[in-house]
Amino acid sequence: MRYAVKAGKVITSSNELINQYVVINQGKIESIQAEKPTDCDIHYYPDSYLSAGFIDVHIHGRAGADVMDEDDSAINTIAQALPSTGVTGWVGTTVSAPWENILSSMQRMKNYIQQGKQNGAELLGSFMEGPYFTERHRGSHPTQYLMPPTIPQLEELLQISDRTLLRVAIAPEVENAEPVIKWLVEHGVKVSVAHTNANFEQVTKAYYLGADCGVHLFNGMSALHHREPGCTGAVLYHDMLAEIIADGIHVHPVVLNLAYKLKTYRKMVLITDCMRAGGLPDGEYTLGVQTVRVTDGQAKTFDGSLAGSTCSLDQALRNMVFKAGVPVWEAIQMVTTIPSIYLGVEDRIGDIAVGKEANFTLLDNKLNVQATFVRGEQVYKCGQ
Repeated sequence: MRYAVKAGKVITSSNELINQYVVINQGKIESIQAEKPTDCDIHYYPDSYLSAGFIDVHIHGRAGADVMDEDDSAINTIAQALPSTGVTGWVGTTVSAPWENILSSMQRMKNYIQQGKQNGAELLGSFMEGPYFTERHRGSHPTQYLMPPTIPQLEELLQISDRTLLRVAIAPEVENAEPVIKWLVEHGVKVSVAHTNANFEQVTKAYYLGADCGVHLFNGMSALHHREPGCTGAVLYHDMLAEIIADGIHVHPVVLNLAYKLKTYRKMVLITDCMRAGGLPDGEYTLGVQTVRVTDGQAKTFDGSLAGSTCSLDQALRNMVFKAGVPVWEAIQMVTTIPSIYLGVEDRIGDIAVGKEANFTLLDNKLNVQATFVRGEQVYKCGQ
């Protein structure tokens, strides 16, 4: 199918385009041009932003489903729910649990990807968040499942995931962390620091070994102090990507703005860390093997620790713009171009450019999602 889209503003990785037509042919972007096409249908959205589809690099679940559910339909449920939030690509994220449960989840995600029949938002790969964490900053990760990493264990994980494992999170101070970080990087797996009490020096060592991201900045890590910068200071100081949960709960808007000023949009990526309660009413839900209570949209364990979020990526985007004061174009980069570069998929998604897949999110002037397209096909329309 060949058609064209003209929106009020087209957001690319380099600028905002006005009075341009984006021509889509067979699921890819054929051209971006000022001249009106005369050989195809044109869809006009004069008061809207046309952005590349959003990418969530850290999400556990949504709409009552979790990637660790034994139900084979759970992944598809999440994928079908995400386009209403503007998301067209996502990384399925596990939590600390019995090792066999983690392996089973990784295998289901691999099977889902390799079957080649994805619907809704594309599952791009998996992220193992836990169990290689420290007790003090474990958050909602159960103590009984925390353990130090071993290379034989990770060899098993790589074999089962068959190149679909994209990310592993590690506390740099746990036993075996340094050789494991080096080994993972050598095997093409992105390493992030998370749920850690490591000091600045320990995180710096991890950084020079190849750890290139801090998971949910400020949360689950040793804090910034003027005499010991901690993990937070190390992520802010080094050339590391900073994940951030802009739900208005995990990080105050003033601190969101401070992080943005320090890292700039080029080194920040918005995530949801969303669990199965996303898009659903308050109540009790499970995250991994434990029960979580959601009250006023806040997900917490019974001991009071935040347990992921119920946030959507479009809400995080609005918060960055309207609460943290980040310019629209830069905030959109944090959910499109920057995550695509981090995951190494910028050759095909994450931008509106000739030759890229036609993954789009259409936003009104208040950044509410109006429609979402995956490979040129509309998979969500507001009100339908």
